[in-house]
Amino acid sequence: MSEKIKPIAVLFVTLLLVMVGFGIVIPIFPFLIIDLGGGATALGFFMAAYSVMQFICAPFWGRLSDRIGRRPVLLIGLVGYGITFTLFGLVSELWMMFAIRVLSGILSSATLPTAMAYIGDTTSGAERSKGMGILGAAMGLGMIVGPAMGGWLGQNNFALPFFVAGGLAVLTVPFAILFLPETLPESDRNTPGDKAGITLEVVKHPLFMVFLICFVFNFTSSLFQGTFALFAADKVGFGPKELGILFAVLGIISVIIQGGLVGKLVKRFGDVKLVKAGLLIGSAGMLLMLLAPNVFWLYVTSAIFNIGWTLLSPTSSSLVSKNASGGQGAALGIMQSFNSFGRIFGPMVGGALYDIQMSIPYSLGAVSMLLIVLVSGNKISRLRGDETLKG
Repeated sequence: MSEKIKPIAVLFVTLLLVMVGFGIVIPIFPFLIIDLGGGATALGFFMAAYSVMQFICAPFWGRLSDRIGRRPVLLIGLVGYGITFTLFGLVSELWMMFAIRVLSGILSSATLPTAMAYIGDTTSGAERSKGMGILGAAMGLGMIVGPAMGGWLGQNNFALPFFVAGGLAVLTVPFAILFLPETLPESDRNTPGDKAGITLEVVKHPLFMVFLICFVFNFTSSLFQGTFALFAADKVGFGPKELGILFAVLGIISVIIQGGLVGKLVKRFGDVKLVKAGLLIGSAGMLLMLLAPNVFWLYVTSAIFNIGWTLLSPTSSSLVSKNASGGQGAALGIMQSFNSFGRIFGPMVGGALYDIQMSIPYSLGAVSMLLIVLVSGNKISRLRGDETLKG
């Protein structure tokens, strides 16, 4: 295995284990919140609490990884996953869920922007989009095994999936210490790069429209995630087990697309066109979901929405990485903050609107994605998203 491929392979396994643990708890959170006395609005604010801390902390972790290296920051994120997952299994009150969610957002926000910076350190050009796709495939594969396992484990005991998830996260720490090398040379550290954090100056940033797209799609996807368990339960009678199976199917689709197709599609169409396609497909999926008359069509329409997300996630990350004017960790940290900013408002707005009428959040999400395609237009087309642009 070449030195260029090895860090990506090790990172793939590390993120796979983390995402299996992360996926385990997805079918459980909505039902646990309800069991503790909450509803759609409480679930939305619960999800937003995590994203608030990611929004604040992700740029800090990204900039820190540019200063001290990727490896130590990634290890902090992995330890954070293990601690907070385990604590979730011990809660007995709704306020405890919120407190641990905040801690989880602070610590685990160190993981994803640092992992993306790893890809940026070890790839270039079109290979970077492929690397982002491999990263997405690890996450997608974890989301195949995790939700199905979580739905099965949590049928009779909501705490058990959290303890299993915490154990898996802890297992990744010695694995990363032993086998994950540092990819940022000493000579490249302490790069000033992009400013960490979001100020009014970011509007002038050449990547602002990509950041805005990331915000809109994360707003709609988190709006979907924050209400879908209730939507599926109300529409077709889903419980934790059925929800876990559905998310596992969506994970399979993500792995197929990100692991095998993204690199080929980028070489043929470029990142920019795939970003626009992802938005349009996601919008169509959300609208069609409202018309799903049974379980089969709920699977089909949620899969359409998932395809849009699967196309958009690695290509938008690749655009930011390729066009970053300074430290990639900082630029990707800013992007992660926009992602988190969308995930702050998405579940809160979705939960509140769902309590009014279940179709409103999905209509809003579909319209938002259509509008951002029209607004972004030629502005993102000015960015280069092919192999000729160096990161």
